[in-house]
Amino acid sequence: MTGVEDPFTGEFTVERVLDVPVGPAQEVADADVAARLALLAAVAGSTAPQTVRITRPAATAAFSRRDALLPGFATAAGRARDRGFAPVVRPVGGRLAPYHPGCLVVDVVGRAEDVRTGAIPRFEAFAQGLAEEFRAGGIDARVGEIPGEYCSGRHSINVAGAYKIVGTAQRQVRGGFLVSAVVVVRDPEPLADVVGATYAALGLPVDPATVGSLDRARPGLQPADAVELLLAACRRFLTLDETPAGGPSAGEASSQPGARELGGEVLATS
Repeated sequence: MTGVEDPFTGEFTVERVLDVPVGPAQEVADADVAARLALLAAVAGSTAPQTVRITRPAATAAFSRRDALLPGFATAAGRARDRGFAPVVRPVGGRLAPYHPGCLVVDVVGRAEDVRTGAIPRFEAFAQGLAEEFRAGGIDARVGEIPGEYCSGRHSINVAGAYKIVGTAQRQVRGGFLVSAVVVVRDPEPLADVVGATYAALGLPVDPATVGSLDRARPGLQPADAVELLLAACRRFLTLDETPAGGPSAGEASSQPGARELGGEVLATS
């Protein structure tokens, strides 16, 4: 924490979606983006509880809106698709961040009256909470950008300054925020391959060797084990309500009136 007022207030329910989605790759990836947007809209509109959502995703190449404006975007999307990663334009900021079933995505979705003033404190609390829990588990986790990393940001998490294991990003709308982390648990090689191919097409510098994983630092770690590690990290900066949630799921939220009305948004990554 940074000495500022707690940027996360109230209780957060916990939602785990750990079965890898099946179906046509592009449809699955698009549905995941839609579900995240719908949950953010529902939480911001007070029709769903504040939520920590942990998912095990299908193979996705999550481009940013800035990426989509670059001349090489179509080529990059094609290269991702050729490697089995469905291209989407993601609902948070930054640059391309690929993920697959060897990763976990952690979304912290909450409400705030003035989402802009709390953006940096949320990044700091989120990144520091994750890094502290990783260090408690024997991983030399450090917060900060390393040279050549993909989707670079000062609230990324690396191991010993050598390779990146977590990227963070944030989306803000009127009344709500979504702070997100992509945690690479295992199998980083396909991610490094798609990063190298797509960033080259986009004309962006990157060093694929900086793509790492938690199980490189702690051999044998499985996604199921990493879920408990991430929940323990969230308890460092959030008050979790881990009883079965009674509010609408992300899928139910998508049918809420105005769920896609995302005026006043701000995209950020760090």
